[in-house]
Amino acid sequence: MKTTQILIGMVMLLIACSDSKTQSNQGTKSTSSLEKIIDLEKAIENPIEPLNLSDFVEDIEYIRPEYPASLVDIIFDVALNENYLLLQVRERLLCYSRDGKFLREIGKNGQGPKEYLGIRASSLHDSLVAIHSNWTRKILWYNTDGEYLKETPVADGILNIDVLNNDRIVIHHFPHTTPIDDPNLCIVGIIDSKGDTIQLKKSKPYYSKGQTLQQSIWKYNDMVRVLSCINDTVYSVSKDEILPTYVVNFGKYKVSQEFFSDMHSSPSEKSEKGRKFIRHLSFSEMFDKILITFIYDKKNWYGVHSKQSGETSVWSVKPDSINKYGFLKGGGWVNDVDGGYSVTYLKSNSDGYFIRIVPPDELKARSLENKERIEVKYPEKQKKLEQLVNSLDDDENPIIIIYKLKK
Repeated sequence: MKTTQILIGMVMLLIACSDSKTQSNQGTKSTSSLEKIIDLEKAIENPIEPLNLSDFVEDIEYIRPEYPASLVDIIFDVALNENYLLLQVRERLLCYSRDGKFLREIGKNGQGPKEYLGIRASSLHDSLVAIHSNWTRKILWYNTDGEYLKETPVADGILNIDVLNNDRIVIHHFPHTTPIDDPNLCIVGIIDSKGDTIQLKKSKPYYSKGQTLQQSIWKYNDMVRVLSCINDTVYSVSKDEILPTYVVNFGKYKVSQEFFSDMHSSPSEKSEKGRKFIRHLSFSEMFDKILITFIYDKKNWYGVHSKQSGETSVWSVKPDSINKYGFLKGGGWVNDVDGGYSVTYLKSNSDGYFIRIVPPDELKARSLENKERIEVKYPEKQKKLEQLVNSLDDDENPIIIIYKLKK
C-alpha cells in the first residue's frame, strides 16, 4: 500500500512538472513569436493607408561630392560615418570629408603588394578602411589618411564585407553566381584579420536548385543584420557570434521552388511569374521599429514592423512605369519631409541612416514635381532644398542623400 502511494505521488509530481513546463514553454513561445516574427503574409492581406516618411525620418542631408576636384560616373557603393564619406567608383575608392570635400584616393589599383586588383567590395569603420581586392582573394586595410596597414586572406566566393573592428570582418557570399546546393555556401561568416574563421552560419537551403539571390544586409547598433534566400531567418552578426534574431513569414508569397530554379525564362516571362512573390527586400532599423520595402504584384510596398507589439503593417504604391524586364520606375515612399526624392529602396549600410544616390537632373525633376503635389511637414527644409536644386549642374557628380532616422 505504501509503495502504491509513493508511485501515485511520483506520477502526480511528474504531471505537475509537465504541466508547469508546458505552460512555461507556451509562454516563452508566445513571447518569442510576438518579438521575432515579421509577418509579411498577414500584412499584405490587411494593408493600411500610407504612413508619412516624416514619422520615421527626422532630417535629410544632401552631400555634393566635390566637383571638378573629383569626377565620377557610376557610384557602386557608399559608406559614411560622422567624419568621412567613401565612394566606391570604377576601380577607385574616393575619400571625402563629411560635407563632400574631396580628400584623397584610398589605395591604388595595381598588382603590387599594397595595391588592389580592382575593387570587389569595401567597408568603413571609424578611421579604418578595408578593400576586398578582386580576383586576388585578399582584403587590404588602410586608414582614412590613405596609409596601408595590413592584408587579410579571404576565401574565394566572397563578395561583400563589413568591418566590425580592427580584427573582425563579416563576409557575405557572392550572389547570383553561387549555386544554392554548393556545400561551401554559408549564410554569413566572421573572420579575424589573419583570415582565420571565427564562425560560419550554415543551414540546409529551402530551395533545391538555382542560384543564390542578393542578400538583404543592413546595420543596426554596431551589428550587421543578414537575410538570405537560404532560409527565412534574419541573423545578427557581432564581433564574436552570429545569432538568429527575426523570422520573416512570407507564407504563400514566398518565391516558389519552380520560379527560383527557372533561370532560363525570357525577361517578360520572369517578370510576369515573379509578380506573385515578394522580392527585392530592403530594411532599415530604428530602436523600436524596422522599416521595410519590397516588390510584390508589380507594385512597390513599404512597411513598418513594431518591435514592441510585433505587428507588421504595409501599404503599396503603384509605379510610374514598368519596363520589359519588370523593373519599376517611380512609386516611391512619398517624401513629406522636404518634398525631395521619394525612396523606393532602403540602402542602410551605416547605422542610423539610409542612403540614396541620385543624379542631379533626377533630383531636380523629382523636387519640382513633388512641389506641386506634396504638402511637406518642414517648409524651411523644402526651401533649403530648392536653393540646392537651383545651384546644381546637370553634369556634376551624383548627389548622396542621407535620410536620418529618428532616435
